[in-house]
Amino acid sequence: MSSKVNTLEMPADLREAEEFRPSQPAAGDVAEASSAVQVLHRDPSDVRTILSLASTGMLLVLLLLVSIGLNFYQYVRRPDRIVVDRSSGRVLEINDRNYGETEAVQLGPDRLTSADKQYLTGEFVRALYQVDPATRPRDIERALRMMVPDSALKFARYLKQEGILEKQRAESWQAVWTPQDITIDAADPYTVRVIGKQEITRIIAGATQREARQLNLTVKLVADPQRRADRNLRSGFLIAAFDYKELGSDTGQASQSTR
Repeated sequence: MSSKVNTLEMPADLREAEEFRPSQPAAGDVAEASSAVQVLHRDPSDVRTILSLASTGMLLVLLLLVSIGLNFYQYVRRPDRIVVDRSSGRVLEINDRNYGETEAVQLGPDRLTSADKQYLTGEFVRALYQVDPATRPRDIERALRMMVPDSALKFARYLKQEGILEKQRAESWQAVWTPQDITIDAADPYTVRVIGKQEITRIIAGATQREARQLNLTVKLVADPQRRADRNLRSGFLIAAFDYKELGSDTGQASQSTR
């Protein structure tokens, strides 16, 4: 006995719909997709550590800047000053703070005094009239530095034109200068008068000659714009002009710087 199988054919439109029906994802794929879009949260201790490190770094940078500023201040500020009375060994001043004074030392604001004028004038005249062949060029250079630049230039030209230094070198001049009186002019506080004696030893035509002369000098000072400086021997003044006259002579001889 033969059996027959009846085959039912699906309509064409239903077959097409079945082909385009989306397939259901597997359970593993669903788990993977859900883990891929999972939101991550940072550990609060990590956040605190990062903030702590950032704060520490900023603090170190700030301390570095403060250290640089303090080092720069230490570099440009005035040096420490300590005043000691050498006669007694007492400390009188430390960093502008007074700790006492003695009979020989008086503390106070810096002021240019008559003693400064007399000191500068005395050193200037000594550099000119005390002649030592070993140090003569340096002495003249030192005297020129004490002068106003324009006056120093004129005086240097005068020395060269008259051949004074060459003559002293050729005659092997040696001279000792002895100041006898240095006073401030009563009518002009910037004029200093000097009286002194110059004893000269020189060689002329192979013979040694000695000469002594007494000079009366008038020195005109001006205040140095640089105040106390090395060029003015820390006196605060410069030589503007000077002239001299040999006592016992009827005529005076004026230096080139006074003209």
